[in-house]
Amino acid sequence: MSNEVNTEVLQGMPMLERVAHFCVLVGEEATVKIFQNLPKETVEAISTAITKIRSIDKTVSLAILDEFYLFIKSNAYISSGGFEYAKEILYKSLGKAEAEAVLAKLARMQEAQTSFAYLENIDPKQLADFIKDESPQTIAVVLAHMDPSDASEVLNQLDDSLKVKITMQMATIKDVSPSIVRSMSVVLEKKLESLLASIVTVGGVKSVADMLNKMGPKSADILNNIVGIDPILADKIKENMFVFEDLLSLDQNDIMKVLGNVETEVLTVALKNSPEEDIAIIKGSMSQRARERFEEEFEMLGKTKIKDIEEAQKKMLEVAMKLLESGEIERPEEDE
Repeated sequence: MSNEVNTEVLQGMPMLERVAHFCVLVGEEATVKIFQNLPKETVEAISTAITKIRSIDKTVSLAILDEFYLFIKSNAYISSGGFEYAKEILYKSLGKAEAEAVLAKLARMQEAQTSFAYLENIDPKQLADFIKDESPQTIAVVLAHMDPSDASEVLNQLDDSLKVKITMQMATIKDVSPSIVRSMSVVLEKKLESLLASIVTVGGVKSVADMLNKMGPKSADILNNIVGIDPILADKIKENMFVFEDLLSLDQNDIMKVLGNVETEVLTVALKNSPEEDIAIIKGSMSQRARERFEEEFEMLGKTKIKDIEEAQKKMLEVAMKLLESGEIERPEEDE
């Protein structure tokens, strides 16, 4: 890797195009790992840019790789030895002018990232609702300086038409002056002060579920009323009222009743990643014939996706909840 970047070759090339070229150069496996840490819309934008690449000039390739390598190394110098250490190393390897340009850009990037650190404390849905009326350029700058997973959640809450505009802005965004970033951060933080002050973790679906759990049969009437008003909320409460691990606490006869309404293939998937002791509890509630069939299918079960396991567990929970609501099985009393 050379010690300096051929800036003339890259002059005028948008960052999206540079990233697309970089992905082609590092190969499919590395690109997949990169994409796993980016919002869906950003992945789509980069992928579209990649499809437009017909060939890559050797000089351009080297310049792009040099640029990415330089920023990674420079950032590592700052992280390990501080700004002055990085400055000294880069002066020796790049020369004063090039080193100062690199350090200035890194400093702007790091300062911008810390400017919006307070957004980590805000629920993505609330943040999306709050900034949806801002300009796409402003939202793009904010999201660009957030953690990719958080930014993705915020973006997913916005209207489709706005998503496209913001994604395009993010993909083509250029360096933003630190003073502008600071100003945007201060203004947004002031606007959010009332929202931040009002966010207190009280109540919520889980609290309601815990409360209804302790009410026993009377909770059914309350849930029926909630269903008439907000069916989705009612479903969320029901899901929180009984988790998969709670099945293990049921009386053995009640576990048998649940298993009697669950297909063997669903049961094997649901227990795929469960500890041996949990599987033993379930098997202990089966007839010999059912246990032999379960063990045979469980042994043949290959690699299973987490979402499939969760879906199978959800089906078992739905069965348990129906039996609980009908009174056919009873929830074990909690230890005081």
